[in-house]
Amino acid sequence: MMLTATQLYHSYGDQVILSGVDLTVQKGELLSIMGESGSGKSTLLSILAGNLRPDRGSVLLDGKEISSMGERELAALRRTSLGFVYQSLNLIPTLNARDNILLPLLLDRKDLSRGKEKMQELADYLRIGHLLTAFPNTMSGGERQRVAIARAMVHDPLVLMLDEPTGSLDSRSTREVMELLRELNQSRGVTVVQVTHSADAAAYGTRTVTLHDGRLIES
Repeated sequence: MMLTATQLYHSYGDQVILSGVDLTVQKGELLSIMGESGSGKSTLLSILAGNLRPDRGSVLLDGKEISSMGERELAALRRTSLGFVYQSLNLIPTLNARDNILLPLLLDRKDLSRGKEKMQELADYLRIGHLLTAFPNTMSGGERQRVAIARAMVHDPLVLMLDEPTGSLDSRSTREVMELLRELNQSRGVTVVQVTHSADAAAYGTRTVTLHDGRLIES
């Protein structure tokens, strides 16, 4: 098992968001977590990624308990073992695509010689090699999404996590991005967890669960 969450509880004030969530993600899965807007699926993803601590419960990544790690240890884990694509993408507008992709390696003070090779490989694979000197404001939504995926993959994470990866894309870009994610999963064995409200995007997963009233239901 790559990722295991056990009895996760989380509330915002009096509003209960997660109520005893149990989840196991197997290596090589493309898991879709569905839910309506406000259902708490982004909260769940943030807890799984160590970006947010649950009120109660535990999360194990590759056998390591992450929900009790200190901030420094968590930051190192996110830079080395997790790839996260935010709904807003969080690309740095003053950096071109190449530097945006390399940013995790720069922050981790890694040797960039191998990183640049990996960056170029991913850029070619994701068909954004011609955009490496371009800045985010000159790209389409689908192109920016591919740059964000490359940035999340450049350090070879154990799990790639995406928050509403197609939320701001048109139907054509949605199809292209989801086909790329499925290809990463099937041909490269990348473990992927996405949260989405789109049934079309969820259908690309190898398994789908739905978050409803704070609990997960197998679809």
